[in-house]
Amino acid sequence: MSILLPPKTLPALSEPLWLPPPEHPDLPVNQLHIWRARMEEPRWSADDEGCPVSRDRAERLKTAIFRQDVLGRYTRGEDAIKGIIPGPTSELRVTVARCDHLALIAVTRNVRGMGLDLERVREDIPFEEMAGGFLDAPSQWDLRITWSPQEKAWKFFQFWTSNEACAQAHPSSQFTHTCQVRRFSPEADFIAAVAVEGGPETDVHYWDWQVLGAC
Repeated sequence: MSILLPPKTLPALSEPLWLPPPEHPDLPVNQLHIWRARMEEPRWSADDEGCPVSRDRAERLKTAIFRQDVLGRYTRGEDAIKGIIPGPTSELRVTVARCDHLALIAVTRNVRGMGLDLERVREDIPFEEMAGGFLDAPSQWDLRITWSPQEKAWKFFQFWTSNEACAQAHPSSQFTHTCQVRRFSPEADFIAAVAVEGGPETDVHYWDWQVLGAC
């Protein structure tokens, strides 16, 4: 795993306003769209033939449908048949992250590298030992002297998700300053980070797939 140099004081996590998505969202080159879905609804406990399936398989099926539906919203009319996305630099860059019952999809134009990570915040893991594998020495010390178990857990997972997202966005780099990182909490007890390769500031929109009851 790459060693990153995170800021010594992490910014507060944002709590996005998740809005109902448009049927066909516009996606300018300076925008990044993040979609959220929950995988736990009972109606996803059977396959297309009505046969019971395990919870894990049901969640995988729903994740696939979620991804297909999201990508379908960026195609229109006859372009959808041809698989063409309207607008400049037509190809999309898509990243999916899943943890427990939550799934996130980040969508942007295929102009810069992008990464996405999602984790549940837990207090029952050896933070300091794990941090030794991917944090620089000052950041490891910063984590060690954080006495509150809850604060230590949130700080660790902010570092962790930022690391994973940056590694996806720019695998050849070892430094966070090559990425724009947006940290947010998609739901209580969860942390996510999305990273985009350096360039103009990215305008992020948050869409709640469940608002439309997509299925």
